[in-house]
Amino acid sequence: MNKENVYIVLLLVVGIVVLSNLAMFALVRGSRHLPFDWFKRGDTFTQSFKGQDPSLNELRQRVQSLEREQRAKAGQDE
Repeated sequence: MNKENVYIVLLLVVGIVVLSNLAMFALVRGSRHLPFDWFKRGDTFTQSFKGQDPSLNELRQRVQSLEREQRAKAGQDE
């Protein structure tokens, strides 16, 4: 194997790693003042519950009452 090729490949790999780390560092430092609160603003996890059909309220209430009855029954069995 040619040693010159090994050194060139090694130099390229180290260069790519160092340059990519520097680029990510610059990206993070440059975006310090940008608002990244998309977890707080993003209501995607609860959006399906907010936009539910009003006809499902009766079903939700029945499920809640069944859960209460089941918890009460489990408390009596103990």
